[in-house]
Amino acid sequence: MPSNKRRSNGVVRTRMDVTILCIDSNYESVTQTAFTYRDRHVYPYLIRKGCSLILIRNSRLRRNDVLTEARKPSVVYLTGVGHGTPDTYTGNFRQPIFRIGNYSQVESRGKIVHFLSCQTAEKLGPDFVAKGCRAYFGYDADFTWDPKVADTFLECDSAIDRAFAAGLTAGQVHDRTKALFDKHIARFRANGNDYNAAMLEFNRDHLRCPASGSQWGDLNARLA
Repeated sequence: MPSNKRRSNGVVRTRMDVTILCIDSNYESVTQTAFTYRDRHVYPYLIRKGCSLILIRNSRLRRNDVLTEARKPSVVYLTGVGHGTPDTYTGNFRQPIFRIGNYSQVESRGKIVHFLSCQTAEKLGPDFVAKGCRAYFGYDADFTWDPKVADTFLECDSAIDRAFAAGLTAGQVHDRTKALFDKHIARFRANGNDYNAAMLEFNRDHLRCPASGSQWGDLNARLA
């Protein structure tokens, strides 16, 4: 798949089994780092797995554009990177994309959701599930990383998207993702890098998903 199609706004079409809505901020250094990683290492993998991607980013990253795409019955998975608070997932310049009370059930019902964002799993994740989301993966605290080894932190989080695209259940996605976190934590500690080990451990321990409790969805949820 040509990279210019992968990186532009709009729809990347393949012979698809599922359609994924990708909602990515990239307006400052933190989101730009994660955006670049996902564009290079996550979305090409999803395409290879036969997924169709709807990319919403840059100037197009607005609430109304997301609402239009999220309502489509073909969209079964939402993912992206953006800043967040306990009740809100934001786009560029922290404009609310999903906030408790400002989105409808049709945007969440029957879908699986994974946002690389601070804090949204605390309240927004359970609210998604209450509105019919099958499984929510996110963090109930700040997701942080050392810029010098950002790829390691982002690799751990991106295991969620990759595992769902590989056909695993939410429970299996958690297990695979936790194992990757554990692998890199152990590597950092073995190299005497306790600071990054502790930061990565913090992120791992604040990942919330169906394995954390039913308020984050169904352990057996999978992309189909």
